[in-house]
Amino acid sequence: MSSEKMLSELESGRDMAVEGAETQGRHCLRFSCTLAALALVAASSYLVFCQVRPQGAHWKAALREAEDLTAYNGLPHLMKQVGDDPRERIAAHLTADPIKGASNELTWQVEAGIAFSHGIEFSNNSLLIKETGFYFIYTQVVFFYSQCEDSTIFLSHDMHKLSLAYPEETILLKATKSVCHHGRHGDPWYKTSYQGAIFDFEAGDRIYSRVPSSVAKYLDKTEGKTFFGIFAL
Repeated sequence: MSSEKMLSELESGRDMAVEGAETQGRHCLRFSCTLAALALVAASSYLVFCQVRPQGAHWKAALREAEDLTAYNGLPHLMKQVGDDPRERIAAHLTADPIKGASNELTWQVEAGIAFSHGIEFSNNSLLIKETGFYFIYTQVVFFYSQCEDSTIFLSHDMHKLSLAYPEETILLKATKSVCHHGRHGDPWYKTSYQGAIFDFEAGDRIYSRVPSSVAKYLDKTEGKTFFGIFAL
């Protein structure tokens, strides 16, 4: 073998060895980078978990509290549970008085255990707003009778506001219904009218929920059917 050929083979072997060493070095570098990245992700996940864990416990407690609230039946019971101290909650819930008032009048009452008033004055068969702000007002009346009469009966149910700035009442909500269209005398009938909306009230505004005297005799005043209320937002 000539010296030139031997020299060429030696140079070729050296180049292959250098190339192999460089390839191995690149693999080691990639492996080290991968391990470092995994360690960084693990450390970050642990820190996030430690920070989020108390918050998650807080939300679980809040969800349990919300579930406890929904266990109460009826809006009045739910409203009583809102806030740290129910006595500080601006809200009122009235029910129809089955005894007081004439037969052609809808009279409201505050009855212990069923109806209440906090931060809202109940007087003159209406609710007096004491603090300016946004409020949700709602009312429901149930009409019924044992049988239809000779002609169609038109039922009406209104909510009014009397403001210190205006001398006349303003209609806030109004609902109308009709029954006994065909005069089927032997059948009893029922109609429910519910209304609710958000309004911006001023201190001194007075809110009414009424029905005309001509249809008040059809009111169902038994417990839980006819009510009137408000709460601050």
